[in-house]
Amino acid sequence: MNQPQSVRIAALLVVALALPGCRTAHDRRPGMNSRPRDADRIRRVVCVYDQRPWMSLDQDGDRDPEGLRFRAFLDPGTGRGVLSEGTFHISMYTIKRLSGGKVERHLASDWIYPTSEVHTIAKPGMLGEGYFLHLYWASKETAGKEIELVVEFEDPWGAKTRSGTKRLRVPKYAA
Repeated sequence: MNQPQSVRIAALLVVALALPGCRTAHDRRPGMNSRPRDADRIRRVVCVYDQRPWMSLDQDGDRDPEGLRFRAFLDPGTGRGVLSEGTFHISMYTIKRLSGGKVERHLASDWIYPTSEVHTIAKPGMLGEGYFLHLYWASKETAGKEIELVVEFEDPWGAKTRSGTKRLRVPKYAA
């Protein structure tokens, strides 16, 4: 074997051995088989509620809310939200205050939304990119009650990150 041919064979062998271990940025995209790097993992779910997040949606035209809206930001630890493939799991509990300061929670509604089906915030601001969630509840009995919301994000590999708990008093208007 002459020198140039052995050099070419050695170079091809090095390239062939190196290729399976190479990774590109595309390997870490959500939806790929490999898990994301630890730095890409969502570490916090930050929910921002307006002062009046209520939506009145019924055909009767009363002012009692049948839903609410808020923004959710997925923070990988940078302090700014990113868009990520995954699923929001949202639970709403009604709160009943008992004597002696005890609190009773009852699951009133829950929602599951893939991020691909949630509106994104059109103009990202200081908190970065995020999602605009609209929740509708079926029970007219929710008006006038205290509720508690918990938002959880699950990435495609099953890692879950929860928001802080948010308590709100749903308004009930006199007829």
